[in-house]
Amino acid sequence: MTHDELPYIAIIEDLNKLIRKQMKAIDAVMALHKPMSDREPYCNECRGVHQGEVDVVLYPCPTIQTIEKELG
Repeated sequence: MTHDELPYIAIIEDLNKLIRKQMKAIDAVMALHKPMSDREPYCNECRGVHQGEVDVVLYPCPTIQTIEKELG
C-alpha cells in the first residue's frame, strides 16, 4: 500500500460504516411492519383507528413493498 492509497481506505471504511447504519435502520423498520398473525395478514404497524373504525392495511404494506422494490 502506498501513501496515496491511505485516504481512499478511510473513505471506504466510512462508507462501510454508513451502509451498516442504513441497513440497521431498514431492518428496524421491517421488524415493525410485520403481519399481525398467520391468520390475519394485516400490517400490525399500519393499522389504526379512525372515527371509531379500525383501519387495516394488508401485508405486505406499502412500506415493506417500497423497501423490497428499492432493494431489488
